[in-house]
Amino acid sequence: MNATSIGLVYAKEMRETLRDRRTLMVIILFPLAVYPLVSLILAQAVSRREARGEATPSRVGVAIAYPGGVDDAALLRTRLAQSPKEFVTTSHGGTPADVEADRLDALVEVLTPSPSAAGPAARKPPGALRLVYDETRDPSTRARERLERLFGSMYPGNCAPAFTVQAASIAPQAKVGGYILSKILPLVVVVMVMLGAFYPAVDITAGERERGTLETILSSPIDRMDLLAGKVLAVTTLATLTGVLNILSMSLTLVEGIHLFGGRQALGATIPWTRAGATLLMVIPSAFLFASVMIAVGAMARGFKEAQNLLTPVYFLCFTPSLIAGLGDYQLHGVAALIPAVNVTLLARDLVLGQAHLASAAVVIGATLFYGWLALTLAARLYDSERLLYADESRLSLGAWLGRLLLQRESPPPHARPGPALPPGAPNAAHAAAVFAVAFILLFFVFIPLQKRALVSGLLISEWAGMLGLVVVYARAVSLPLRDVLALRRPAPRALLGAALIGVSAWAVVGTISNWIAPAPTEVVEELRRVVAPADQSRGIFFTVLIMAVTPAICEEALFRGPILRGLAARFSPRAAAIMTGLLFGLYHVDVWRLLPTSALGVVLSLIALGSGSIVPAMVAHLLNNSCLIILAHQHWDDAATNLKGPAQAGLFVLAALVMILGAILVRGSGVGAGSGGAKHRL
Repeated sequence: MNATSIGLVYAKEMRETLRDRRTLMVIILFPLAVYPLVSLILAQAVSRREARGEATPSRVGVAIAYPGGVDDAALLRTRLAQSPKEFVTTSHGGTPADVEADRLDALVEVLTPSPSAAGPAARKPPGALRLVYDETRDPSTRARERLERLFGSMYPGNCAPAFTVQAASIAPQAKVGGYILSKILPLVVVVMVMLGAFYPAVDITAGERERGTLETILSSPIDRMDLLAGKVLAVTTLATLTGVLNILSMSLTLVEGIHLFGGRQALGATIPWTRAGATLLMVIPSAFLFASVMIAVGAMARGFKEAQNLLTPVYFLCFTPSLIAGLGDYQLHGVAALIPAVNVTLLARDLVLGQAHLASAAVVIGATLFYGWLALTLAARLYDSERLLYADESRLSLGAWLGRLLLQRESPPPHARPGPALPPGAPNAAHAAAVFAVAFILLFFVFIPLQKRALVSGLLISEWAGMLGLVVVYARAVSLPLRDVLALRRPAPRALLGAALIGVSAWAVVGTISNWIAPAPTEVVEELRRVVAPADQSRGIFFTVLIMAVTPAICEEALFRGPILRGLAARFSPRAAAIMTGLLFGLYHVDVWRLLPTSALGVVLSLIALGSGSIVPAMVAHLLNNSCLIILAHQHWDDAATNLKGPAQAGLFVLAALVMILGAILVRGSGVGAGSGGAKHRL
């Protein structure tokens, strides 16, 4: 073997790979940024489900199965009442039918009396208790575990227990099998259907390019929509076959391997074949959706390798919502029925459990087919634009690319389009992506651990040394003054006034819309309230405003409305840059329940910076928005604002929206230097 030849080939392959920006994104950006984000969101979903369960008291009844057991029942009720955070007892006792009908989480039946009930001289074995619960309901299983802990701690270690405890689940065998299957099968539907669509979609799009058969197909007298519909149906058929075979295989495997789950769930469980077969209803619409999406994405690739690079993130991002839905124990109603992948997972779970409703199923199937049709239409337009297929899209702006794709609008060559010349080293889209990636990595591995160790000091270090420090380092690296990187210019007075009006009203508009679309759980709101306004009043309102309003208004704006927004605005249209910056701003807060409001606020702040031509108004709006929320929390006015109903809530929303619109009118067109050509447009 010749080491020199090996080295030359190695260097050549590494150079070619590292030149491919899409490959670099998959092998570097996803492991370092996207995967930690998804992992954190999954951990939040699971931990909040557990926290919600732990914060909910178990409904427990005490019943007597022998005459004269009043003393034992009174003793047990007293011990349960001593733990009000864990148990809520009923005065009428209860029956196993109450547990089965979900009126009780568990029932304690006193089967035989304790020795103390027969008198101090009696020497009898301990009494017997039976815990009746439903192992297919998580609250009921939690109640059993709580009761076992309570009875185990009632007597010191050297004392004989007054009762022996036995647990008895009332769930039938088929229901237990369905419960176990519901934890696995919904994810199998999504994962295996996507896997079945992945390689056929790559071969049917990028594979045709490499085989040289694409030109022949495009020259045939066949409508592009018909062409893509045939391709999508072929991939849908293959993905459906894969999904059906995997569902059957999983169900049969579960029959033999159900003992691996251990414990009570493994005893006598059987598979509800009818309900398991009902999940096949979701395979065809899911296959159609994922086939359409993957063909649309694969059509953009220039080769097989590039198609794999593009579709790997798509596969991962489609699977993640399903995993969150399964682990987070969400319910199929409201917006959840319209979210792709999430709705499929929740409906498959309800079908296995026998809890699905016809209306919900119709909404989920209709929404899934509609999303698939949209993706199919996009793919058809992509194939219909032959210039797009063979042009050098890498030089097209987002607006020109979308114009060609969606509107069939021709755009002049990149060199013919007028636009401001960017100075050497000015922020661009690549700089924006790199700065955000570095900030995201620092967030996971430095900022979050610091804030968990000490909130105040960790927050100050993260903001001032981390975010603002990163902007300073970037400015030095590109050899630009910091004020140019930030667009730190004196704004027009009307821009400041408009930003102030937006700042004092945005919290009400954004918060109300978020509550209408995806209201945060109570425990999430309470946790955020404790962070902003500690119950022990250890932090005053002015200091809280300093660290949670002034500091983010300077440091977060410097990062997101500085190099990130300016870099994206240099490549994309102002609205597209504002939307992308807002989404990045929402993702950076790594909270699934705050994603919508923080992203919306990020878009508004970005539009303020773009409209005014200066970062200062965006800082003012950010400062006032956070200050309003802090004051509401410290004065306990946020409860009243959150609990407004009907006309009062609508009136607050309308008033805040009018103020916000007035502020937007003042900001719009107030950019400094607009008449001389430039600061506003360069930003």
